[in-house]
Amino acid sequence: MKRPKGKRSLVLLGLVVGLAASGGLIYLRATGADGAPAPVPDPGVGQHGPMIALEERVVNLQAGGAFRYAKIGVTVEVRPEAAAFYELSGEERAAADKLALTHYEPMVPLLLDALGTTVSAMTSSELVTVEGRARLKLELVAEMREVLGEREVLNVYFTDLVMQ
Repeated sequence: MKRPKGKRSLVLLGLVVGLAASGGLIYLRATGADGAPAPVPDPGVGQHGPMIALEERVVNLQAGGAFRYAKIGVTVEVRPEAAAFYELSGEERAAADKLALTHYEPMVPLLLDALGTTVSAMTSSELVTVEGRARLKLELVAEMREVLGEREVLNVYFTDLVMQ
């Protein structure tokens, strides 16, 4: 009995595709390329990731202190896409910073909202103490991580904090 020519072609095509896929998998295993990039480590001493400088805000504070408003500015340090970022300097570093920050630009309004919401939940009596500012910083880090992702935010730095 003679097989139709179409079935034979289909079997040969399946064999070729199967061999190609097997060869590709063997190559990936042999070269160690598993498709997932290595996680970018935290910065070492003297290193830092890209910085998102948020514009200063005047925020109403909760009742409970001598001041009603706080003028606050913060900068959010984010994790770079690659560990090699930490080794860059000069113009290369400036270009890499600019490129990294364009990725976060659409999220700046969400970061500003988180900043205002977090600060407005505090009183000036809390913010004039070292412990209160430390708590605010921890809460801001948590809120910024909520917006950008748990591993993305490395730290938050106060650039301005004045009560009025």
